[in-house]
Amino acid sequence: MREYSPRRRTALVLTGSGTSGAYHAGVLKALDESGVKLDLVVGSGVGAVGAAFGAVAGGPRLYGERGFWADVSWDGFFRLRPALRIAILLLACSFGVFLLPVLLALTAGLLFPLVLILDLVSPGWAGRVGAAMLGAPSVLRAPYLASLSLPIFFLCAAGLLGLLRLWVTQRRRLAESFEWLLDPGPARDRLLEALWEIARGPAISRAPSEAELGRKYVSLLSENLGQPGFRELILRTADLETGGPLPFVVLDDAHRAAFASARARGPRSRLEGLPGAVDLRVPGYDALVFDAVMTGLLAPGVVPVRRVSFPKGGIFAGESHRLTESGLAGGSGLSEAIAAGAEQILFVTAAPEEARPLARRRGPRALADGVIATLERQAVEVDLRATERLNRMVETLGHRTDDGGRGWQDPATGRLYRAIDLYVIRPDQRVLAPLDLDGSEDPATEVRTTTADLVELGYRDAYRLFVEPVVGAVPETPAAGAEPRPQTVEL
Repeated sequence: MREYSPRRRTALVLTGSGTSGAYHAGVLKALDESGVKLDLVVGSGVGAVGAAFGAVAGGPRLYGERGFWADVSWDGFFRLRPALRIAILLLACSFGVFLLPVLLALTAGLLFPLVLILDLVSPGWAGRVGAAMLGAPSVLRAPYLASLSLPIFFLCAAGLLGLLRLWVTQRRRLAESFEWLLDPGPARDRLLEALWEIARGPAISRAPSEAELGRKYVSLLSENLGQPGFRELILRTADLETGGPLPFVVLDDAHRAAFASARARGPRSRLEGLPGAVDLRVPGYDALVFDAVMTGLLAPGVVPVRRVSFPKGGIFAGESHRLTESGLAGGSGLSEAIAAGAEQILFVTAAPEEARPLARRRGPRALADGVIATLERQAVEVDLRATERLNRMVETLGHRTDDGGRGWQDPATGRLYRAIDLYVIRPDQRVLAPLDLDGSEDPATEVRTTTADLVELGYRDAYRLFVEPVVGAVPETPAAGAEPRPQTVEL
């Protein structure tokens, strides 16, 4: 087997959901710190966020003290939709008024001993107070009923006016308003500000529109490809209209052609562009970068999808598609990295090799955690098993190539399969569920873990599993499990 070499084309594949992005940030920090050369970054799921920062030398803005994954919380990413928050507030007011007599009765019961003592000091005082209280219902009846019914009235009126407004202004999007209860607005604002810090250059203005940010980002990346810290980029999303993954890519000309050829089925014209992928270097499509990155924060079944209108003249010309996190479509990004010409791949996932029960297994968020973690694990394990099968095929049928590896050309399709080294970086156990943005406490040890701890875990695992044993000097007797084994895979 070939050893790691910085002279070969190297890809970093980041895959996972939710808090896995913090683990990716720690791994990227270790790779940046140790000077590992990366030519391509592939982001799948929340890995799209890490890939977007890692492709433009923006790692410190991802994992630094004031980075994207610093001081995160559930409220800093998601919130209830404004209409739902108003409805809950009005219902709470009505419910509070309904419970007011109960609270008054409890208060009177607690004060009863004091009333008896005061009656001893001033005989007849308690009787006069009791007589006054007997007349209170007739006086408070109207205000009480009004306070009880007004919040419900305002809720119904606001709901009716809101529906009427949507019907008049956005009739086609009326049903869209009832799709989800959560709003990813805080996550969107956080991501927009963080990416703008990188893409703005000398500009001092606040974050512009998403389209303007996308144009500046692609311009910055395209102009600096090949420079230290700048890497080619593939962002994977799930397209609900096509029912499969949809990559957004920024590749140089040579590897763009190889990527198109690997994804094509049968003969193709040069005018067809990238089959089943969005070329962000095409004018008009660069404005969609933020849409692609944002899907990494849209956990399937938890928050709304991203509706994207494609410009005319290219893929999906003029159509509107619903995009969400790529984990829903399966796959982890390995095939895209291979199609883009990767010769050795660093594969990063926060899903441990051995699955264990999550700390929280009750309630809606726990259910979402379980579903998302299952999708993530399936995508990873299916790709790794497929890799093993391809490894055996190349080793059995292939021949030795000039670069010291092995390759095999399919006589039916003419496609070339070559040996590729694959290094897997993953934790020994999962310390945070995908949606544990506020952190989690282990019920057995009462140790609280936050996303900052997950960043540190990714940093240590990157050194333990790749930087020290592969890039640095390999110990004569490495610790068990400390050295990943290179594997071969399809190209």
